[in-house]
Amino acid sequence: YQRRVHGTLSECLFFFVMATFSLEVEATAANVKKIDCEAYDIVKRDAWVKIVLGDQEWKSSVEEGKLDPVWEEKHTFTVKDVNTEKLELSFFLGEKQIGTTGTYNLDGLKKGVGTYKGLAVPGGKVDISLRALDFGKDPNEKKKGADDWMSFV
Repeated sequence: YQRRVHGTLSECLFFFVMATFSLEVEATAANVKKIDCEAYDIVKRDAWVKIVLGDQEWKSSVEEGKLDPVWEEKHTFTVKDVNTEKLELSFFLGEKQIGTTGTYNLDGLKKGVGTYKGLAVPGGKVDISLRALDFGKDPNEKKKGADDWMSFV
């Protein structure tokens, strides 16, 4: 990801090395009502998610006794490298992780626009939303294509 910077070469290099960005993540809800708790040896039905980005970790609150929790909780992560860092999402019932960890790229996000991401887990799914606060593609930028060719004619 690049930002246009004005200044001396050393100032530009310092900015390039030190630049960080912000990603807002909202743990929205989950619905795993179809999970077979006995088959997965689930004792506690206390639902929560863990979200990791690089060395940063955030956990949602615990919705006790619910297989259809609604969190609607937001957390802002610092992003060091939009092109290589990946967000990881894990879902838990009690202390038992349900399903695999989902991994999401950040380089395709649009600046300021919420992007839905779902994680399929046994018995249902988990929903989150990602919003690039100060990086990403410009949502107002028009795609080049047939319309541009017609304006040429």
